[in-house]
Amino acid sequence: MRAFGFILLFVLITGEAQGDIIRSPMDWSVSPPFEKSADARKALSGAACVTGTSRCFAVNDEKKYAQFFSITEHKIVPSELIRLLPDEVDGVEMDEIDAEGVAYLPAANESGISYFYLTGSHGLSRQGAMQPSRFLVFRFPVDPSTGLPTFQFGDMDPGAEIMRTPHLRQAISSTEIVAPFAEQRLDRNGVTIEGIAIKANEVLFGLRSPCIDRNAFVLRVPLGELFGDTSPSAKASEIELGDNVGIRDLASVEGGVLILAGRSDDDRGDNMFPCGEHRESPKVWPSLWFWSGRDQDHPKPLGVLPGTQAGDSAETLIVLEESDADYRILVMFDGVENGGPVEFSVNK
Repeated sequence: MRAFGFILLFVLITGEAQGDIIRSPMDWSVSPPFEKSADARKALSGAACVTGTSRCFAVNDEKKYAQFFSITEHKIVPSELIRLLPDEVDGVEMDEIDAEGVAYLPAANESGISYFYLTGSHGLSRQGAMQPSRFLVFRFPVDPSTGLPTFQFGDMDPGAEIMRTPHLRQAISSTEIVAPFAEQRLDRNGVTIEGIAIKANEVLFGLRSPCIDRNAFVLRVPLGELFGDTSPSAKASEIELGDNVGIRDLASVEGGVLILAGRSDDDRGDNMFPCGEHRESPKVWPSLWFWSGRDQDHPKPLGVLPGTQAGDSAETLIVLEESDADYRILVMFDGVENGGPVEFSVNK
């Protein structure tokens, strides 16, 4: 009883706990607000930070621009905007990017150049529309000392240094298991990317959907092939997360990646749904997992995010600090003004 009483008192003082995850009692603030509109502020969908700095980069799934920010003590400070995509490419009108994830690649010894990589969803719109702007992956060079691009940038015109590739679309359509779900609507279990990480010279794309037999998927693409002149090779790794559970973000950590998970489909629709044993949608809480990145290894459940509700759209995962014993993370939510950042401590 004394030990239980101590743990209960600790949780009451420091925050809520769920399994090996403790929610910090410290409130985070965002000032000034993210630009430029309420649509963008409520649609933050991915972020990553420059190693060794407080400089970070956030994308949203509504616009053609993204925004840099810095992190101070329990505060996010949005700053410069960067336009990523013009209104027209090769005579084709560009809609929103539907950007869903960001990864930072530190400078390699031989190049001395760091990069931010970001990805569109590579899925149809909610209404089932095909928009080419959603089927792009971007990268641009970053000064690792400042966390800002190495070129002049702004919110009006994308610089020539911002590279983009449409070739992942073909790779998805050619990849075993997920290919039948390529370019299908989300409520028909269609492919939707929502996370990106870079590990061991591979780019890992975390898929919210499809979910098949209780498995979510990570699409693996060789880093050196992603921005080539032809479609890259790709393979899909099965990640067993549960019935109607998909990947909502990825973050690189020592020895693997953290997976932020949540519901795969908001509404399963009227067709047979192959993710689990139930046709109707079960309640799914945001949760955190560790995965080594090896196909033979099962993901390790770290716990449900305490203080969240079933169906909450936790979509952005930032690793603030990693020690031998735990992770200190920041999670942001879609549909909440400025992402509603919440800090958690997670036992490894």
